[in-house]
Amino acid sequence: MTAIDERYAALGGPKGFLGQPVGPEMPTPDTVGRFRHFQGGSIYWHPATDAHEVHGRIRDKWSSLGWETSHLGYPLTDETGTPDGTGRFNHFQGGSIYWHP
Repeated sequence: MTAIDERYAALGGPKGFLGQPVGPEMPTPDTVGRFRHFQGGSIYWHPATDAHEVHGRIRDKWSSLGWETSHLGYPLTDETGTPDGTGRFNHFQGGSIYWHP
């Protein structure tokens, strides 16, 4: 079982918010990391960051910037709620993406 499989299982597997996989686990362009896309998001793994999920509008923004090849790099956290309970964020190696309605 890979770190991505373990994270997926911890998040509820196919019955969780990520849903079913839409493809196999694949290497990232740098050949160091790995990723897998799901119906409701993605999980990315790198030996320096471990496996973390990204979904929703934050995933859309990160995708538009170039995924892990962008200045943000790999995710350091799963998507997390902001202290006010309204917004969401992910931290990445090179910065953070915040979402608020």
